[in-house]
Amino acid sequence: MKILLSVLTTPVAEFVKGSNLPGPGHRSVFSDDLVLEQYDNNTPGNGLPQNPNQRRAGTHSGLITTLRIAKAGDNFYPQDSLLLHYESTYKFNTVPNTPLKKGQVRVGGVLLGFVVNNQFQPIDPNTLAIVGGTEAYKTASGQVTEPSCGEKLLDIQL
Repeated sequence: MKILLSVLTTPVAEFVKGSNLPGPGHRSVFSDDLVLEQYDNNTPGNGLPQNPNQRRAGTHSGLITTLRIAKAGDNFYPQDSLLLHYESTYKFNTVPNTPLKKGQVRVGGVLLGFVVNNQFQPIDPNTLAIVGGTEAYKTASGQVTEPSCGEKLLDIQL
């Protein structure tokens, strides 16, 4: 099942107090609200309601931890790039007449990129592993990608 979600509201993001700023160990938390934009060939007005409030999918929340800031001569990563550990949970609501059902999906992995104008810019596409789930997603595996800023494409195998 492939579903495309977008961020419905401005995400909540804060630094964890007491984390090591700005180097390795620095942590931030985030949480945002999601709306269902597409599944299969269904889009708003074509199988999905036009009103975003009728497509509220749930929330996406988690932690990001800085693992490494590459120095000159790093064996693997470009100078000044950040290697980040990412862990999150999608907490879904049931959206009637769609394959989106109540349950949670856990996602994790590492991201590599630079901070440009206070925004993280990935070097490679953000591709993260679906590592499990609950309820309708108890056998979930697959991956999550971010085709553009504020969008999340979940390719869930059940």
